[in-house]
Amino acid sequence: MMKIVLIEDEDLNAEQLLFYIRKYDPAINVSAILKSNKEIKEWFTKNQAPSLVFCDIKLLDGNVFSSLHSNLITCPIIFTTAFNDFYQEAFDSNGIAYLLKPISFKSFELAMDKFKRLTPAYEAIDWLSISSVIKKISTQYKERLLIKTNTGTLLLEVKNIMYISTNSGVCQATDHKGRSYEFRQKLSDLADDLDPDIFFQINRGEIININFIELIEPYFNDRLSIKIINHSKRLVTSAAVTPEFRKWIER
Repeated sequence: MMKIVLIEDEDLNAEQLLFYIRKYDPAINVSAILKSNKEIKEWFTKNQAPSLVFCDIKLLDGNVFSSLHSNLITCPIIFTTAFNDFYQEAFDSNGIAYLLKPISFKSFELAMDKFKRLTPAYEAIDWLSISSVIKKISTQYKERLLIKTNTGTLLLEVKNIMYISTNSGVCQATDHKGRSYEFRQKLSDLADDLDPDIFFQINRGEIININFIELIEPYFNDRLSIKIINHSKRLVTSAAVTPEFRKWIER
């Protein structure tokens, strides 16, 4: 069964879309009508992605692209809006059609027909995986860190970093020769800038490079001890992160 979510903060517009959906195909299930970015986050965090989303752009609590940029919505989107200046952002965000209000049934029908042509076997398509691949291709991960020193700025190649740790807001990157470099950056922000196929944040204060892992051993309380190549230091995963780390290391 096709499942649709409506993102629309005006009741009359939502009612019109519901009428068009029932007219087009009474078997379609409308799973939710969401009116704000807050509701989008709550619903898509807790529920499986629908087949299709009809999405207004300006909502009660701001522009919808603040939610779409977080990749919460992984299925195709038909945008419905009174504004004609968001085409680029719309089609950069899983958009397959852009309907200007007031929306006629004919334009609605054409958009639905396009959706069906593009997804003839929708239920067999893994949109989450497709979205992940697209994101990976389009994302530019850090290739080097700028390390400020008393005499200038060093360029540290990310591929040569064995692990990164943090203490009191100061990060320390240790390279393949055992040299350490200090710099200031929030570790969670840095983790987002690094290639997730290579780097993994194993606990609150440490990120590890998979290419420098020599040995992984069981540790206390469902944690893992990780030995770094040609290095005496051992890193330990947190209990909460260990299951995800196991999946990451095996893929």
